[in-house]
Amino acid sequence: MDIAAPITWVIIALGGFSMLGIWIARGGARGGASRLPVPAERPFPVPVAAGHGLAAVGTVVLVLLTALGLGG
Repeated sequence: MDIAAPITWVIIALGGFSMLGIWIARGGARGGASRLPVPAERPFPVPVAAGHGLAAVGTVVLVLLTALGLGG
């Protein structure tokens, strides 16, 4: 697990940065009255965003297990 935690962290971080890049390329936060414009979020299917969030939680659990010495 000493290796699994940083590897999953890098993979999840790359996924997050790619979603950020897509969001910025498609308009991002353009200002105006709303801080969260509807067009900027439409390109992301719910399963992609949910999967990214679940993988991030899994990464945090791996890091905690490694930090506590329970990872083997």
